[in-house]
Amino acid sequence: MTNQGRAGQGRSGPRADAAGSAARANRCPCPVGGGIVRHAPSLSRRELLRRTGGWLAAGAAGGVAAVCGERPAAAQVPQTGGILRIATIGDPPTVDIHQTTAVIAEQVTQEIYETLFALDAAWAPQPLLAAGSTWSDNNLTLTVPLRPDVIFHNGRPLTAADVVASLGRWMRLSALGQTIAPRVKTLTAGDAHTVVIHLDQPVGSLVAALANPNNMPAIMPKSTIDQYGDKPITAPVGTGPYKFQEWKPDTHVRLVRFNGYRPVDAPASGYAGRRIAYVDEILFIPVPESNTRLAGMQSGQYDFAIQLPEDQYPQVKGTPTLVPQIVKPYSWATFVFNKRRAPFASVKARQAFLKALDVKPIMQAAFGPQEFWSIDSPTIGYGAFTDNATGAGVYNHQDVGAARTLLQEAGYDGKPFLFMVTKTYDFMYNSALVAKGQLEAAGFKVDLQVVDWATLVQRRNNPELYDVFTTGFVFSPADPTAQDVFLSAKWPGWWTSDKKEAALQQFTQTVAPDKRKTAWSQLQDLFYQEVPVIKLGDYYLLNVSQSWMRGFVNTPNLFLWNVWLSRRA
Repeated sequence: MTNQGRAGQGRSGPRADAAGSAARANRCPCPVGGGIVRHAPSLSRRELLRRTGGWLAAGAAGGVAAVCGERPAAAQVPQTGGILRIATIGDPPTVDIHQTTAVIAEQVTQEIYETLFALDAAWAPQPLLAAGSTWSDNNLTLTVPLRPDVIFHNGRPLTAADVVASLGRWMRLSALGQTIAPRVKTLTAGDAHTVVIHLDQPVGSLVAALANPNNMPAIMPKSTIDQYGDKPITAPVGTGPYKFQEWKPDTHVRLVRFNGYRPVDAPASGYAGRRIAYVDEILFIPVPESNTRLAGMQSGQYDFAIQLPEDQYPQVKGTPTLVPQIVKPYSWATFVFNKRRAPFASVKARQAFLKALDVKPIMQAAFGPQEFWSIDSPTIGYGAFTDNATGAGVYNHQDVGAARTLLQEAGYDGKPFLFMVTKTYDFMYNSALVAKGQLEAAGFKVDLQVVDWATLVQRRNNPELYDVFTTGFVFSPADPTAQDVFLSAKWPGWWTSDKKEAALQQFTQTVAPDKRKTAWSQLQDLFYQEVPVIKLGDYYLLNVSQSWMRGFVNTPNLFLWNVWLSRRA
């Protein structure tokens, strides 16, 4: 995968069924009322997604499910107090979110730190610590006024000096920040509550990047940065609804409610809007074994478990108090061509490969139950850049005869091509194994080479060692180019194309959201013409919550503000 594997390292995760979750969470005779979408367990998943725009999915249905013995009215009123116990896949590598893209670090620090902007349910950036923003000077200057009422966990007020120091550090240390830094001429404090960013060329994704939840541009006190510099921060201080209390490796990370928190005056929407700390404490408890995480959920030891394998889905569904939370969008599975040598330096050979595939059996073999994968859309962008139309006439239209013709036109010499795969992640090997048979039926000869993941990542940088390799691209909400790394001519596979570079420049320098979406669709159209990689399909992650965990919104980047605990059944 681009940053890490499906088994839980870095940008990772799979899955959940909304209507079924609601039904399980309401296996009791007590009625459920309220007259709002999330209190209607009889809704089908399709209807629930339609009414909520896809955001609530399984989470909302399960998050407000009635518990036997509770009156419906009580179920709708959030309760303050209690300890929220989260079973994670392990300890975070650090609690310094500027330093890492690891999802487990993001999950822990998401409640501590905040950013200038946050993405709403429509994936549009909204002010959070900022009071707004203004572009000027032909989109070369971004002026960001700050909310005057924000205070840090140490009791000091937020100022522009804190933001300038924080963003400067983020641009030095974070992967996303480092891509933006070369375009920033100056980053200054206009006054005590105004930040001004001057660019040398327009950066269309800048505001969205400042809202990115992973490897986030977290705002912290200048005094903290003065203390640590670029060394890992071990005692994080932020402005979020929960503050860091302690980290005992192999035991827990403990967060406690920040009573001085000042929420933004806007309705909750996605990651944006009002954030409320209802529980007294959040414990992130490392539980590396998935069987132990499941057993702890079944016994009620934990309130939420992160990332269970799909083969445990039947056990989750069979436990009345558990609510599966299928995380979507999450990632898409892919085969990447080496375009620096034959046969796949030829566009026609790549088109032949695409025509040879029927992705349904490939995805079934890779991901199992239908709940955890989809082949419904050709989109290679997600969130605000989802495009379900462009490429629909090309994606997953198997035509073996056309594949054979294209292969002949490409001048394929019948020599086996080197297909580099790994069993480190089962889906990568299983998808390639099924594809091998389909490709051979269309006239290709395939040499399937199985290596471990570390070797694959190393060898894919050498164009002499392979022709195709397997991976997955993990959803990046702020900027689709951060997800679709194959767009770079420097990334393994090496997609060099004048048309692509022109379209990419148009996208990256466009600021207006509607024009950016149009520019992205042009890139997607080119993707299906030149076929730099093969999209197999989308796949998802499985998290699990208890029915008494309320107010939870199932999103690709986990957050726990606005979550509360009802009394347990």
